[in-house]
Amino acid sequence: MKKEKTRKQLIEAAKLLFIRKGFDNTTMSDIATESGLCRRTLYSYYESKIDVYQAVVSNEMSKVLERLKLVAALDMPIQQKIMELIYAHFKVLKEVIDNNGTLKSSFFRNIWYLEHFRKDFDEQEKLILQSVIMEGKSMGVFHVGNVKRAADVINYCMRGFEVPYISGRLWRGNTKEEIKQDTQKMVFGALGCVDKF
Repeated sequence: MKKEKTRKQLIEAAKLLFIRKGFDNTTMSDIATESGLCRRTLYSYYESKIDVYQAVVSNEMSKVLERLKLVAALDMPIQQKIMELIYAHFKVLKEVIDNNGTLKSSFFRNIWYLEHFRKDFDEQEKLILQSVIMEGKSMGVFHVGNVKRAADVINYCMRGFEVPYISGRLWRGNTKEEIKQDTQKMVFGALGCVDKF
């Protein structure tokens, strides 16, 4: 229990520093000072600033996953549920990135660098998508041969739209309703489901 409390204290201190000073300008000594703990304690949890950064990113991504799990558990028509899950992905991810300066700058500066840190998040999100797709398949609404592959395709598509969505470029020349309709066509097409909810 004490270890988890110390870990949270270090992550929160690092997050605040990364927002305030940026990743490059934050040192391990800064993190120890901000947390009120000694450097030796910090190094007993994390070997480097990169490790601390990964912990901060993982902590924020776990918040996104929790929100997605809540959406997946909602009682609603399955077509609506899959769309709500996709919309929640973008909305919550944007909130997390907008509220964390270091994540936002890293996200746009080097998205491939961030890919390494979000690997576990993507795998967990694919499992959530698989469960919703399987639910729709068992109801006879989604007509896919391979649930895992369908979840992978949808996940890869969502990842491809993250930068344009978060930067606001996705809406240029399009209304939200047009984007919504096009997204539904793409998703329902991938799931073998042409009926709208």
